[in-house]
Amino acid sequence: MSKPAGAAAPQQMPLWQAAIVTLGVIVVIAGFVAIGAGLHVTPLYAGFLLLWVWSALHELSPKALLPALIGGLAGAGMSFLLQTGTASGNAAIIVLALLLMIGALFLVVAGRAALVCNQSTMLFVTVFNAPVIQAGEDFRQVIIATALGAVWFGAVVWVVSRFVPATGTGTGTANAATPA
Repeated sequence: MSKPAGAAAPQQMPLWQAAIVTLGVIVVIAGFVAIGAGLHVTPLYAGFLLLWVWSALHELSPKALLPALIGGLAGAGMSFLLQTGTASGNAAIIVLALLLMIGALFLVVAGRAALVCNQSTMLFVTVFNAPVIQAGEDFRQVIIATALGAVWFGAVVWVVSRFVPATGTGTGTANAATPA
């Protein structure tokens, strides 16, 4: 793979530190899975999608969590409308869902309404409109899993940021909770 022009080489951390961070990530993920199982929330991948957007695109910046969450919920909502329209054969709901998706795409391209229409919105629309997901996903559970992910991962990053010194990028915890 080629590196984009001007992109800095990723920082390497000592292997012992990488092992500790990896162990921490495993504990955080296991905690999320355990809480989800305890609450009978099954589509936990929705929470992991939110974590991916927040960590990979925003380096776990606390101020980016709310737009990532709102965008994800907006994407899930539009996908739910499309699923509902398709399952019921209601052409008006299908057209409404598609118009909302096109409008959201336009707003992302135009750089407007970024709290609702952002990278998270587009990722959730893309993933949740895959035929295998549209065929049988319970979008109420998706919304719960997404919100649960925001609460759990947001709390973990907040706690870790109180104990880990800042490194000059993001919150100082970008490597601590970013899944590999």
